[in-house]
Amino acid sequence: MSGTRVPEGSGVNSSVALRKAEQARQAEEARQKEQARQVKQVKSPSEDRFRSSFQAGAPPAKGPELTPGSPPAGTLPTKDTQDGKANRLAKADEEKAPATSLFTENIQDRKVNCLDQAADFLNKSSPAIQARSEMVFLKDSRGGVEGQAGHVVVRQGGRVLDPSNGKSYEDMKSLFKEQPQYSEAGSIPGTTAAKVLNTEPGSPERAQALADAKISPALQKMMVADSAAVDGGGGSVPNPVTTEPHETTVPGQAGPVSVEFSDTLEKDVKKENGNVTVTITAETTVSASGTVEYSKAKVGGVDPSVTVGAKAGKSMEYEVTMREADYEKLKRGEIAPPHPLNPETIPDGTSLKMEQSTFAGYSLEKGLSYGAAELGLSSEVTKGKGMSIEVSRNGDKLTMTSGPSEFIKNNGKVSLGVGPVSVSAGRADTLKDYKLRTAEFDLSNKDGKKAFESFAKDGRIPEKEGPGVSNTLRIDKVSFESASQLGLDIGPFSIGSEGAKNSVEYLIIHNPDGTKSMTADFEYGGGKPKVTVERKYDKNNNAIESEDKYQLKFDTNQPQAREELVRSFTGDRDKARYARDHKAPITLNLTAADVKEIQRRVAAKSKAVSEPHNNAIDHMFNEDGSPRDPMEAILHMASNPDSNFELAYDWNWIRTDGSGKHLPGTIAIG
Repeated sequence: MSGTRVPEGSGVNSSVALRKAEQARQAEEARQKEQARQVKQVKSPSEDRFRSSFQAGAPPAKGPELTPGSPPAGTLPTKDTQDGKANRLAKADEEKAPATSLFTENIQDRKVNCLDQAADFLNKSSPAIQARSEMVFLKDSRGGVEGQAGHVVVRQGGRVLDPSNGKSYEDMKSLFKEQPQYSEAGSIPGTTAAKVLNTEPGSPERAQALADAKISPALQKMMVADSAAVDGGGGSVPNPVTTEPHETTVPGQAGPVSVEFSDTLEKDVKKENGNVTVTITAETTVSASGTVEYSKAKVGGVDPSVTVGAKAGKSMEYEVTMREADYEKLKRGEIAPPHPLNPETIPDGTSLKMEQSTFAGYSLEKGLSYGAAELGLSSEVTKGKGMSIEVSRNGDKLTMTSGPSEFIKNNGKVSLGVGPVSVSAGRADTLKDYKLRTAEFDLSNKDGKKAFESFAKDGRIPEKEGPGVSNTLRIDKVSFESASQLGLDIGPFSIGSEGAKNSVEYLIIHNPDGTKSMTADFEYGGGKPKVTVERKYDKNNNAIESEDKYQLKFDTNQPQAREELVRSFTGDRDKARYARDHKAPITLNLTAADVKEIQRRVAAKSKAVSEPHNNAIDHMFNEDGSPRDPMEAILHMASNPDSNFELAYDWNWIRTDGSGKHLPGTIAIG
């Protein structure tokens, strides 16, 4: 009774007032018990300790985790979702969801109806999308059991989504036309609904949340029970972010961009190794300063495996590969869609691929056509033809690569940085001869930013290095046959079988100062070592022999050969025994000076002693006994021994020349 206030003053009968207060208290207590009883029907025993995510100091309740192959975060639950709701639609007959109300609905149980689905949708939406959403309650006019409970949908602006089956409608009128049994009973804001339903069902906290939200008693008590329906066509239920376009600010651009998402977004993307690949179509305009800006962008809707291009001068279509975390930010509207001509929109670790045809009708077209001609590519501006460009960001460095569309499309890569430039053709193994051009822009340098802005206007990739611009290289990847036509001294053209010759590929790097460098990989098979040669040339195409580097990789399991090889080049017995007892590849690195010293010691020992040796090292010399060119000597020697053991034996024979010195060069195990 201490909590009951009795009115005071003249004319008030205190006994009557007390009796009425007690009756009111008992009625309220009975009402709360009845509500608790209703909740108990839908609560799982394992959830007796359900904790409200809105209790003081408590973090928001964790949403359902996703099973492999299930929709990503932000996608409405389907019959394959988990976290207590796995296979819940498939088990509809087992666990028929009872009718629930805003006061009794338990969003953590396994019983799924339309209110539960609508709550899931809102909980997986960003705060911005929640704020634009309403939870709409519909009366059901049908007779019998069906008419005893209503239905719940989500409305954003005029558009309506039914989360229970994934269908969307232009407006409520369209929904009523298809399902005339329904009529609107009332609605509550999305943020309010999310807050209310994340309190403990049937609890004082739930009652207080409903009171604070000023939700009418009729809507609080309205029972809804439509079961979650599966799209008959097996289609996916849409993601909350796809229900309505939104505007996002663009760094460096005056106006915002309107972003919309494909209705089949999660089917349109490719996920691999923590990255997401998706196609973006941007409607563009040209600013007064001549830069290309975008006013509207659609994410998804095109298979990213299809070569992308553009409709001349109207829109550009390109492929984006970004980290999953950034992709989720894009879906939530936290970042703008990456744009190939605006580096400020490109997150770290993101790459964009586009064809030359993407820029048809823009000022960049002329410069890109020049670049295509330089690379020997068709200037025909059509999809799947000619040149493509890839722009990738790593920290403040923005790397640009242009080359054949087949190379770019099939994930061909140019590796720049420490050591020699390397190129991998990705899946484009049908390309034998092709040319590429690269440039690296330092966005932390104002000159580097200006250089990229210049490309964004005229389409000319820088050909010379300067402040903020580096690695302005032209790269030729050529076969053995084509290499002989370049006018470069690239080594012997009769180094073994035709099969060996045809397996050789040369990478020619054209530096901005007119010098060149060459990297070639030779594979001979048959247990012979793999050889990589690096050679530099001056402006007159003359080889700079002193800069030569030769790498031989031995992959042999013969213990004695491994031991002899390592001991010959290190003189270290312990390291030699380690190599003998392990099976990791052994790599030998030599310079031209090292090869000449080995040739000198071979000649000296051959003259001093008559001990027999294998003929592998004989190939380091011409028929008249004169030493071959160092690169030619290495290639002939590596291509001719019958086995790694024979070559290791020969080198050990050289080492034991009485000098007490191991052979020159460096060796690594593993």
